[in-house]
Amino acid sequence: MNAYRTLSSNFAWAVDRLDWPVTSEVGSGLSGVIATATRVSWLDPSSGTLEYRGVPIERLAGMHPFEEIAHLLITGRQAKDDRSAYELFLNQLRSSRKLPEDVISLVRSLDPGTHPTRILRTGVSALGCHEMTKEDELSGERHWRELRIIAQVAALVAQIARHRAGLSVMDFRPENDLAFELLRAIQDREPDPKDVYALDLLWTLFADHGLDAPTFTSMVVASTLADPYYNVVAGLSALQGHKLGGAGENVLKQILALASPEDARLWVASTIANGGKIAGFGHRLYRMPDPRVVFLRKEVAVQARRKGVAELFDIARAVEDEALRHLAPRGVHVNINFYAALLFHLLGADGPLLPCLYMVGRMAGLMARVREALENPRLYRPLDRYVGNPERRFDGEGAK
Repeated sequence: MNAYRTLSSNFAWAVDRLDWPVTSEVGSGLSGVIATATRVSWLDPSSGTLEYRGVPIERLAGMHPFEEIAHLLITGRQAKDDRSAYELFLNQLRSSRKLPEDVISLVRSLDPGTHPTRILRTGVSALGCHEMTKEDELSGERHWRELRIIAQVAALVAQIARHRAGLSVMDFRPENDLAFELLRAIQDREPDPKDVYALDLLWTLFADHGLDAPTFTSMVVASTLADPYYNVVAGLSALQGHKLGGAGENVLKQILALASPEDARLWVASTIANGGKIAGFGHRLYRMPDPRVVFLRKEVAVQARRKGVAELFDIARAVEDEALRHLAPRGVHVNINFYAALLFHLLGADGPLLPCLYMVGRMAGLMARVREALENPRLYRPLDRYVGNPERRFDGEGAK
């Protein structure tokens, strides 16, 4: 039997071999716990290394459309390795965007002022009622294989965006990819290829990032062999809070309220001095800059200039520089939500829609991880530590 090995914060992930069983330094929120083994992606919090199926993110971000990234994560194969298999993958995705009329009617029946994540959660639940029949196996294995829910989530987000904007229902063109059609829905016109590039970049960087709250929640639900629609509703429920998907909304509220770079610097210094928070800073894993930020910072600068709002980037950069002057010595750096929120905004999305757009990208990693876990399903069942009252009586004499 292997001896137990204790993993500490000094564990050299890049070189040390990890064999089960292990113990680990455990903090609240399961910090430090190794919950599973995976071949999907590699995230090293000590160096910032991020790889999808062994391919460094630097070779993927901005280099390939999101659909190729999703194919890599889910199948482990590159599109060029088997073009016919990749074409089949694309056909499965793109043909799944036609939603049942009842689901569209349900979305349209809701107040357009309802938060988009609530509508998306409702739409996914309704899709489950249409997709899962009593003849389907409980785990929905066929549905995980067919990948329909990835494109269905993208289609729902597109229809929700149009409903919020007072636009009509849109039919999807099968020849166009997910990013093109979602932008066509939001912008209500043929999108500029440079905008499509930016959305593909965003989704690539959001596609997988370890066991964040939505992914881990989905893994827990999948371990019960629940079907994909239960799974995605659970993941969405873990997404919206202000510590995760909702952080982008707060970034926009803060940045768009600032009039100039100088205004930004003064606001940041005052906010931090008074104990306030700057949205888009800090990460549970990193004590260094989020490695994904470098791609988004550059793209926000390009898009802001192209769209005639260059000062928006200048304001954002002033916020980042002033915040880091105060926060970097504490190990707090800018995270992906800061520049991602601005880039989604430049593409035409409002703040409340941001978590839904984020979730479209994350569906690729979520799908990949669940399919992997179903190869050898193991029910998640951690322990807890009791810290309540010691043993006491409960009878006519009263509790002590």
